Amino acid sequence: MTGADGAERLLLVYCGGTFGMRDSGRGLVAQRDLGGVLGELVRECSAQRSRDVDWELAQPPEIIDSAEAGHGTALSIADLIRERLGSADRAGSPFAGVLVVHGTDTLAHAAAQAAFALADLRTPVVYTGAMHPLGTPGGDAERNFARAFAAALAGGGPGVRLVFGSADLPAVRAVKRSSEADEAFAATRPLAEPTTSVPGLAAALAGAAGAIPPRVGMLTAVPGLPPALVEAALLAFPDGLVLECYGAGTAPLSGRDAREVLLGARDRGTPVLAITRCAHGAVELQRYAVGAALAEAGVIGGSDLTAEAAIAKLRALLRAGYTGERLALLLRLNLVGEQRPLGE
Repeated sequence: MTGADGAERLLLVYCGGTFGMRDSGRGLVAQRDLGGVLGELVRECSAQRSRDVDWELAQPPEIIDSAEAGHGTALSIADLIRERLGSADRAGSPFAGVLVVHGTDTLAHAAAQAAFALADLRTPVVYTGAMHPLGTPGGDAERNFARAFAAALAGGGPGVRLVFGSADLPAVRAVKRSSEADEAFAATRPLAEPTTSVPGLAAALAGAAGAIPPRVGMLTAVPGLPPALVEAALLAFPDGLVLECYGAGTAPLSGRDAREVLLGARDRGTPVLAITRCAHGAVELQRYAVGAALAEAGVIGGSDLTAEAAIAKLRALLRAGYTGERLALLLRLNLVGEQRPLGE
């Protein structure tokens, strides 16, 4: 999409992270004002294209190390994108794409969250970041920016992607696999098909923009996991809990005390979504008796969702107002390519 002068229009959202950090003497710290660096990067990338690029910068109120992200951080970025795209559309100068620069620690979380929160939009959104700050000799910040810039304006269709190193990944399948390598992100599972069109879902997601973010978190199963810890997690995350299980959806929670804790969550309306820690395969709660006990206590099977996509999907649907059996149904459906449909 172009402006009045025929130039392509890009929304650039800068959120912080290693990409724009500087050494404080006590470690790297995110910088809010990058001076003219972003503008220079855009000019350099534009010079590689046959058409000029008009760009607009948007920033959330706080520029942070992404490790400090809270329940609502990723949603607030998605809401900012929605607001700016809407304003541009109403002004008759729509953006052709969106480029989001974000810290790598929660980059996959933020991109997955945007994939659900912005699922109704038609503008392509690309998330990127860096393992090394801008200006680092041999660093990746400039390269990643250039690749993400090109991807955002490539006209590849709607949806949210994560572009990092040589990888161009569907946001709902991306995970961080290295704290050192430039090729830090991967998707071990392909984008799932077919997706299910749900009447009213797009309107519900759009209408939820700006709403209070649900308190959703995750608990990982380990040998000897006590029911008291599950109960504590449910108190800390009263709106929803992702339970990262072993293999096909098993956890040491089949005893009476654990069952009472999980049934209590179900009765309070707190959804518990089971995923697998394995890089391949899916949750099938009925395969083993231990998993079946979880299902009987109200736990919902999350197929082969990544941890990032599971948290994002649960949070987005809760914020959109879905609860109870309707929420459980949507959690089992493949909405934007995030999980293998049941039975496959």
